[in-house]
Amino acid sequence: MKVATIRDIATKAKVSSVTVSRVLNRDQSFSVSEETRQRVLAIAEELNYKTPRERKGKNTIAVSNDASIGTIIFLTEQQEEGDVYFSSIREGIEKECIAAGITTTKVLRLSQYGNPDLVINDVDGAIVIGGNLDNITPIIHQVDHLVFVDYSPDYETYDSVVVDFERATKLALDHLIKLGHKEIGYMGGRQSYGKDERHHYYERIMKEHGLFDPKHIYIGDWYTTAGYNTMQQMIAKGSLPTAFFFGSDSLAIGALRALQEEGIRVPENMAVVSFNDIPMSAYVNPPLTTVKVQSEMMGKMAVKLLLDQINGREIPVQVTIPEKLIIRESCGFHLS
Repeated sequence: MKVATIRDIATKAKVSSVTVSRVLNRDQSFSVSEETRQRVLAIAEELNYKTPRERKGKNTIAVSNDASIGTIIFLTEQQEEGDVYFSSIREGIEKECIAAGITTTKVLRLSQYGNPDLVINDVDGAIVIGGNLDNITPIIHQVDHLVFVDYSPDYETYDSVVVDFERATKLALDHLIKLGHKEIGYMGGRQSYGKDERHHYYERIMKEHGLFDPKHIYIGDWYTTAGYNTMQQMIAKGSLPTAFFFGSDSLAIGALRALQEEGIRVPENMAVVSFNDIPMSAYVNPPLTTVKVQSEMMGKMAVKLLLDQINGREIPVQVTIPEKLIIRESCGFHLS
């Protein structure tokens, strides 16, 4: 018999997995209608949904279920719903909390510029998703136990779970270079703390190969519409590179649509490699070659590190989640 999952409940309730997870987590800070809350709970009961801890029949993490973990994220609910990478991290956090028997997580959303008057209390520890040194300053002196995800302010002081963006970018570019491409563009988004690491390592690696050309760099927003609009502008200007590395699958999916509308074939006229490996990336036309990031595992690992701290560990730990290049049809074959 198939075991019901959070995604099964989300599909039947016609809401997001994040919404289901937060309702099942009894997150009172989550703004959702009572009708939706009751529908999710009813469907979970109908499907006989069991938490991972209940399925295993034991609590695998030695911590009281009275523990209260806060999640601090620098995105609005709308922004998170539109960003699969960050919503997947949050889903991992919530799943691991459920597995540990922790039924309440407090969610605090901050602007990207922080809040100097912020007061955090009634939590045993907090997981901070994203951010930078400026906007996390009001946080770090208020909570005894902290874990940072997708950002490491100081690996000698704080636990963190990060992606090796240098290796990830090298995986993508080395693959395109081995296929014979010399003109490789980059499209990415802006970060509040400065140049995104994918952008930084793209420039460095391309310079190392003597292939860097700044006219092939396009930086804007991270959303699908930005990929579509930017690619339209590039096509209008002409002189497209033979290959592109996109900082996210969402950007690549938008760009694919623009290319298809203009009759520019992928991979015949342009090879495409992207980043994240969101579920949709395997089903677009053509399926995307992409660097897979285990974002849900990042959230799960953050909870494990935080509970380990609460249980007495004092030495800080940094965990780097490995990436993998998933080769599909969008990058094509070796140039003749």
